[in-house]
Amino acid sequence: MKVLVIRDVPEAGLEKKIREFYESQSFRTVFQSIDYFLFFQEVRFYKPLLFVAIESDRVTGLLLALLIREGDGLLSLMSQRCVVYGGPMAEGDEPRIINALLAKLNKTVSRNALFTQFRNFREWPDHVHNIFKANGFVLRDRLNSFVLLQEKFPVEMQFSTSRRRQLKKALQSGAIVREANSQKEVDQLYTLLEDLYHQKVKKPLPDHLFFRLFFEQVVPKGAGVILLVWYKDKLIGGIVSPITKGVSISELYVCGLDRDYPSIYPSVLATWAAMDYGQGHGLQFFDFMGLGRPEVPYGVRDFKLRFGGNQMNLGRYARRNQKVLYAIAELGYNVWRTIRSKV
Repeated sequence: MKVLVIRDVPEAGLEKKIREFYESQSFRTVFQSIDYFLFFQEVRFYKPLLFVAIESDRVTGLLLALLIREGDGLLSLMSQRCVVYGGPMAEGDEPRIINALLAKLNKTVSRNALFTQFRNFREWPDHVHNIFKANGFVLRDRLNSFVLLQEKFPVEMQFSTSRRRQLKKALQSGAIVREANSQKEVDQLYTLLEDLYHQKVKKPLPDHLFFRLFFEQVVPKGAGVILLVWYKDKLIGGIVSPITKGVSISELYVCGLDRDYPSIYPSVLATWAAMDYGQGHGLQFFDFMGLGRPEVPYGVRDFKLRFGGNQMNLGRYARRNQKVLYAIAELGYNVWRTIRSKV
């Protein structure tokens, strides 16, 4: 077995084999797809690496990793990390394949990324957990929630009573939800997100090019959707949702002018809209993509849990690649967040 590291568009024959392998996997996620590899190639400060396990001229494993940084120069050095959403994928969770993918990943990114983090989308069997551990990873608690999208019942039947009441009131108010249909509308949504992240979230947000490319490249392939909330011809909220065809729709970025429109509940409408879209397109579940650490109070978690769903602690695997630089960067990040919170 050999593991290739793909950094550019693969040749047609290999790409076909990668797509066929991806489609054959029951635990597939669009974040491990060739379409998202091609998308992230165009995003500023993102560098995708696609690790492909090959045996007897067949693809037997995939791992799409992202090297992400926040800028150039010193900021790049102190912020670059490696993030893996939902991977790796291997035939039958074969230990030999998973170990080869992780070993190749470590060898490739350890000098460039302060740390590597796997954001789990599934429960891993014990033998896979042991492989992560053997490759230097530690499992840390992280909660998530999944809302089932059943065909027979409206998804809002799973909501809390108060959440259903808010949704009903919002829809009766005249607010509407529809897909984004122009770059201008995507830019408007980005402005709302930028304000939210600056004033409240206090975490890095990709620049506007990320969202423009998502609209131009991902949405036309059916691998994502951008839904917008309008009230009296004004954009008051929206959600950016990746889609794993036949499987799931996820919440990647969501926002709403809830303080300005308290009786319209734009964040509730945006979240429900993605669930409703997924249900209408035959998807199995909605993925909130994170509810924080269980031991830390988190208002966003309380908001999300009122949509129903199954709360799980899938955790995240983490590995510190450069311990000294990591400690310095972590201190600097905490100082940055403190300053931002006072601005």
